Amino acid sequence: MKKIMLKSLSVFLTLVFLTAQSFSLSAGTIMSPSHSLDESVFGYDQNALESAFFELDELDNYLEQNEGLTYNDLQAAGNVLIAGISDISAPLGLPDGDDELPLGIPAFWWGCILGWVGLLVVYLVTDKDKEQTKKALTGCLISTGVSVAISVVYWVWIFGATKDL
Repeated sequence: MKKIMLKSLSVFLTLVFLTAQSFSLSAGTIMSPSHSLDESVFGYDQNALESAFFELDELDNYLEQNEGLTYNDLQAAGNVLIAGISDISAPLGLPDGDDELPLGIPAFWWGCILGWVGLLVVYLVTDKDKEQTKKALTGCLISTGVSVAISVVYWVWIFGATKDL
């Protein structure tokens, strides 16, 4: 048994070494950074940022004073506070309804690929949506079951090979 495990480990490590070596040999040289890059694009203007948020602050204060108003109400009234503001309710790709996928990936695959971490991500990103969390749990359980089945088959194969020796 020990002999088979050591041989399997040595074959695995050899394959890892050869793969890493072939990647390092096939990698091209690193090009020097382009000097034509305008670095001012990556800076930000504090005054412009504050003026952009000033408009949002005005809208926020108006909505606090007039509770119950919606975007459609302000749009129908032609309010200037919403000029240039869209009614998108899901910035940055976060889900805004029950039909939306967590970060654009089906909940099943979050659970299947990342396991309990994916389950936690789905739970937190979807604001504790039970349906999406159940789908992630299903994916997690299926991937765990497949992993256990593969492990059992592998160990049966290993123990079957040792009987022949």
